[in-house]
Amino acid sequence: MNLLIPITNNSCHRLPFKVMNALLPLFLILLLQGCSKRRVDETARSGQMTLAVDRQLADIADSQLKIFSGYYPDAHISLMPVSSNQSLKLLLDRRVRGALIGGMPDAAEEALFGTPSSSLRREAVAHDAIVCMVNSRSPLRSISLEELKNLFTGQDGRGMTALVMADDFSLQSHFAATTGIKRGEIRAWGCSSDSALIRRIAADKSAVGLLFHSSPEVRRVSESATSSIKILPLAKKSKDAVALFPTQQTIFDGSYPLVTTVYYLYFSEDPLATGLGAWLGSGGQKAFERSSLAPFKLVERTIILN
Repeated sequence: MNLLIPITNNSCHRLPFKVMNALLPLFLILLLQGCSKRRVDETARSGQMTLAVDRQLADIADSQLKIFSGYYPDAHISLMPVSSNQSLKLLLDRRVRGALIGGMPDAAEEALFGTPSSSLRREAVAHDAIVCMVNSRSPLRSISLEELKNLFTGQDGRGMTALVMADDFSLQSHFAATTGIKRGEIRAWGCSSDSALIRRIAADKSAVGLLFHSSPEVRRVSESATSSIKILPLAKKSKDAVALFPTQQTIFDGSYPLVTTVYYLYFSEDPLATGLGAWLGSGGQKAFERSSLAPFKLVERTIILN
């Protein structure tokens, strides 16, 4: 005998709310468990992080991350292009979990890597260079480090206009250290962007500008057959017979006078940031070979003979 239990309209409307109230704590528990599980499961090949990168390195870093994510699809890394004086600060503030920087750190930044108790790590991953550019109508055909130092300290006397990026302290610091001056001694017009510096040179045959070789603007100048700007070969001394252009080979072997190092910074306890660093120092070297940077080390290749 089947018993029919009548259900009133009132109970039919109230039942879903009772069920929802009963299940709500369970949903919250599952949600919290899911969040904690994602954090625990983060590895050197999976997880989410943000990478701060000096602006001129943004395109190259983006290409590296696409390759890295192609190998490790569970790794989701976003880029934050910033000025060179912000990359390390963002990492120290834990607003990002890694930083890719070019040029030379100042003394205060250098001291951060010399303390045994610190988990902050720095890995050299590539070589860059500082290039000197002038208007195509400029009478200059080459320039030496000594001449550049005089020009960028106001001692040149030829009426040339020195240009740098106003907020690129890394480039300024490396140039100053290489030429034996202090960054505060540099006397140059500060431009707001790489493109603004390029436009200024294109409009002024007396202008001389410095940019990193990795800058997309430098690449466009190099690839253009009709550019109003030219890159000058650089000599270590004014009496040197040979002045060198910044090619990948001269940057890699250090024969070009203004070579810089690109560093990857991270905290050693961070698994994904550490994994990315390991990639940049190994498989990522091949990607650097296909960019305007030079790899930090040569990658061994295996040739199979049939």
